[in-house]
Amino acid sequence: MKYLKRVFFWGLLTLFFIFPIFFVFLVLERVPMVSDVEVMNTDNAVKTRAFAKQVLQQFLQENDRPILISATEDELNGAFSIAHRSVRRARGRAVISAQGLELSGTFRLPQNPFGNYINVELILSPSAQGFHIAQAKLGTISLSDTTARFLMRLGLDLIFGQGEGDYLLDAVKSVRLTDKRIDVDLKPIPRMNQLVQQMRGRIRVVRDEVRPMGDPAGVRVYYRRIMALSEYAPRDEALSLAYYISRLFKIASQTGEDAADENRSAILALGIYFGSWRVEQMIGTVRTTEMLAHERLTKGVGLAGRRDLRLHFIISAALEIAAKSGISHSIGEFKELYDARRGGSGFSFADLAADRAGVRFAEVATDPKMAGLIQRRLSENEAETQFFPDISALPEGLSQARFEAYFVNVEGTRYLALVDEMDACLSRLPAYVLEKRSAETSVCDIQSAVPAALLS
Repeated sequence: MKYLKRVFFWGLLTLFFIFPIFFVFLVLERVPMVSDVEVMNTDNAVKTRAFAKQVLQQFLQENDRPILISATEDELNGAFSIAHRSVRRARGRAVISAQGLELSGTFRLPQNPFGNYINVELILSPSAQGFHIAQAKLGTISLSDTTARFLMRLGLDLIFGQGEGDYLLDAVKSVRLTDKRIDVDLKPIPRMNQLVQQMRGRIRVVRDEVRPMGDPAGVRVYYRRIMALSEYAPRDEALSLAYYISRLFKIASQTGEDAADENRSAILALGIYFGSWRVEQMIGTVRTTEMLAHERLTKGVGLAGRRDLRLHFIISAALEIAAKSGISHSIGEFKELYDARRGGSGFSFADLAADRAGVRFAEVATDPKMAGLIQRRLSENEAETQFFPDISALPEGLSQARFEAYFVNVEGTRYLALVDEMDACLSRLPAYVLEKRSAETSVCDIQSAVPAALLS
């Protein structure tokens, strides 16, 4: 009996203590496999958008035709570049040759004594039937083809539903690799639209259970307030979004509840009403049937007299709450780089300033140390200059050639210096300055952040 107890004790100790520590030592590493990524510029912004559109069209086609997914090394690395701008801790790299597709990824962890990096490597070889994993590694652990497939299947099951991993992996007919290009032939996937709906349903379940952005009921309260305010808002003249922000934040200050939480709910309600219905998808069901029937009165509401800047500002603020500044900045930069291509509307510093102003607004409003202060400031003064800079002199319509001639790309020294100056300027807006007397005289001359060579 004592022998069985000893075996049971050591079994539990190994399972719950020794094995996890051993696994951590094998998985965590001190050196990143991917130390840098391709810099995001106009070319890979265009390529990434076109690549994503092509993949979606292929997968969601309403017929029983075979699917061909083609990608160049540049397109894959462009996607990794966009992802890195969104999630700074993650880096990826793709290398394509006639021998195989090598995918490498590194995720940087917070400082710890075991190792700061999780490295992943996957090498796909050409195959006339199905696909072949030539090599797979998780940290220092080498995975067999069977184990790697099992993990891929498990991941797909978690995303799309039990048993769907086999269905999707079995759809791969062949993998062809030529110099710097991969072509993957897939069988028809007639249930793809159904799988996408299943995936969305599973995401909604997790979202509603975890509620990462707070209780939708709290957002609903502020959405109702916006509806009520819109009934009495002036309609015969252009109206600033500040009209609604000031009044909502005054209401928030009178609840007696946690200021940061109330501000978060107010910003998300503004994001749904004055931004996009997609903001609601990140939160959960906010609007009732009655609210959906309400006609949103947004036509005359803007910032700096412009509807597009209102959208940039409030959607960026909502995205900041959803995923912190990395993703919202990246989305703004991606859009501007795409617009800088030939035939696009051009890189707009006004749009970028509005994006970053929205992020700064959300950062300060949801900071427990500043949330109460910004409620008071905006309640006392509804001028949009309290939280939004003067963008009238900022250059717009900058072509790809002109942007890259001066900045090279968004990782260039000049561009990063400009962004730092822009952010520093936004921090000096009156609503964000701690001392009231200083706030009254504080200004943000955001034009001074832009080089004179680009202002003409």
